[in-house]
Parts: sequence; structure tokens; C-alpha cells
Amino acid sequence: MNHFAGFTVPVAGGHYAMLRFAEDGQAQPVLEDGGKPRLFPTELEAQKAVTDHLLAYFNGRLRRDGETLSTARDAAERIFRKGRMIPVEHR
Repeated sequence: MNHFAGFTVPVAGGHYAMLRFAEDGQAQPVLEDGGKPRLFPTELEAQKAVTDHLLAYFNGRLRRDGETLSTARDAAERIFRKGRMIPVEHR
């Protein structure tokens, strides 16, 4: 199921920023460098982290069924060039 979600969860001492991506089955918290969930002091700061991380995901490397965009682009260029690869010369 292609479902994305971002929300905050109140916990003792602050809030967690939670993210769920289409390839994951459940939401995961935004983590610190050590791998522990990052605790935000306010709900607004947690929501800003949700927004930042979702935008970084959507604007990151595009994938198609486990492939990167470059392999898809290479396949499309072979189709539009009728199977011929055009050599590129670097000067």
C-alpha cells in the first residue's frame, strides 16, 4: 500500500516526530545520530522535523520498483534511440 504519513506523538518530556514511508509497514521516529529517537521539546519543533524529513525523502533519489532513476533513464534512451548507443566524447 503506497501510504505516507507524518505526525507527532506526545511522550514524557516532549514529542517524537514520526514518519511512515510506503515501503515500511509502520511509522518510525526521527532518530538522533546514535540511533535513539530524537526528543523535541515542543510539538511545533517535532512537526517541523516531520515536514523537513518528508520533503527530503520526496526530493531525494527517485526510484522505480527498486531501480534508481539513472537505470530507468538509460533504458528509455535506448528505446528512443532505437537501441543504438551514441558515444559521448569528452574534451
